[in-house]
Amino acid sequence: MLNIKNKIENKFIGLFIANILATSLSSTVLAADITAGTILSKDNIDQLKSQTFDGHKVSDLLTEKMEMMIRDYNLKLKLAPNSKVTLNSNWYEADKKYGGSAILDANTHMVSSYQGGVPFHNVSESDPNAGWKLAWNHYYSNPVIGDTWAADAEVFITEPDNGVIDNFGAANARMRNKGRINGEPSTGKDNDHSRYLLVLSKPYDVAGLGVFNKQYSDGKVDDGWVYLKSIRRSRRTAGGKSWMDPQPKMDLLNDDNQGSLGMPAWFPNWQLLEKRWILAVVDAHDPNAAFNIEDTLEMASPYWNPNSATQQWSPREVWVVKGTMPEEHPYGHKILYMDTQFPTYYMTENYDKKGDFWRLWRQSYVQTKEGVNDELYFVNTQAIDFQRQRATYISITYMTNNVVTEDFFKPSALKKAAAGKLSKQFIH
Repeated sequence: MLNIKNKIENKFIGLFIANILATSLSSTVLAADITAGTILSKDNIDQLKSQTFDGHKVSDLLTEKMEMMIRDYNLKLKLAPNSKVTLNSNWYEADKKYGGSAILDANTHMVSSYQGGVPFHNVSESDPNAGWKLAWNHYYSNPVIGDTWAADAEVFITEPDNGVIDNFGAANARMRNKGRINGEPSTGKDNDHSRYLLVLSKPYDVAGLGVFNKQYSDGKVDDGWVYLKSIRRSRRTAGGKSWMDPQPKMDLLNDDNQGSLGMPAWFPNWQLLEKRWILAVVDAHDPNAAFNIEDTLEMASPYWNPNSATQQWSPREVWVVKGTMPEEHPYGHKILYMDTQFPTYYMTENYDKKGDFWRLWRQSYVQTKEGVNDELYFVNTQAIDFQRQRATYISITYMTNNVVTEDFFKPSALKKAAAGKLSKQFIH
C-alpha cells in the first residue's frame, strides 16, 4: 500500500511540476522581445512596460519624463533595434593619438595637458569627479561638431491649442580650435576654444537677430557681438553671460545648444548620477533631403511630438549627469543623457530655481557621409516648455561638417544674415 501511495503522490508531484514548467515556458513566450516596428503609446504602455525590446525591459528604457509625455501628451515611439554608430574615422584617429591625456584639477575643476581626442578615457562610476570629466569630454570632443560645422534650419513655434504660431529661418555654426580632428589638434592660442554663431536669417524683419561669440578654455568670459539693424552694423557686446541668454524667439537658451554650451568650470557642480539605457533617435532622415514639417511632426495637439512614422527610437546606453547652474543662470539644474560610446547628448531635462521641471531639450541624429567619411548629423532639435505650454522645433534643411572655412567665422556673419546672404550657397 505504501508503494502505491508513494506512486500516486509522485504522480501528482510530477503533474504539479510539469504544470509549473508549462506556465513558466508560457510566460517566457509571452515575455519575448517586442517586435521591431511596434509603436509604444498611451494605449499599450501598461501592457508593454513589463515586456522586453532588444534585450531590455521596456520600463527600464523609459525615463520618467518620457513616460509622462507618452501618457499625458500622446507621444508615440516607434521601436527599432540598437545599431552601431560609426563616426568620422579622423575622430577615432585623433582620439587614439591624443585622447586620455587631460588632467583635471580637483579644486578648480579646470583641465590641463589636453592635446586632442576625448580628454578622459575609462570614466568610472566610482570616480567622484566622473561628472566633471564627462562634461569636459563633451566640451572638447562632441563628434557631431567637427572642426567647422554649419547648418540652416526652419524653426517652428507651436502651441497645443493653436498649432504652428510662428515660422522663421535660422543659421547655426561653430568652429573648434581645440580638439580638432583634421591636421593639428589645436590652432591659434592655447586658450582659444571655439567660435559660435546663432542668427535668424528670415523673414527680413528679424534677420540678423542673434549672437556671435568667441569662446575660451582658460576661464575667460566669452567675447560677443550682436547686429544692430538700426545702424546696420555689428557691435561688440558683453559676451560674459550671453551663453546663458535665451535664443531669439525660441524656447531654449544658448546654453541648450547641443545640450550644454558653457565651459564646464563655470558650473558649481557636475555629478554623475548613473549609467542606464534609454530610447533615442540615431537613424532619422538625411537633414539635407527635402522634408516637410508634416513629415517630422505630428500635426495634432500638442503639435510637438515627432511623427512616429518617420522617426525610430533605439536603445542606447547613456551616462546620466546632473549639472548645477550658476546663480545667474535661468535654470537651477539640468539632467543630461550622454551616450557612453561618444560624448554626445540625446536629451536634457531643465529645472527652474525651485526644482520644478521646466523644459525638455532633445535631438534626433542620423548616420551619413560627408564626402568619403562617416558622420553623425543631428536632424532636428525639440525644446518643449512645459510651464509655458509651447515648443520650439528646429528642422535642419542643410548641414555640413568640416567644410566651412575659417573666413566664415567672423562677426560680419551677423550682417550677412541680415542682408539675406547667409545660406548654403554663401557657405560654400
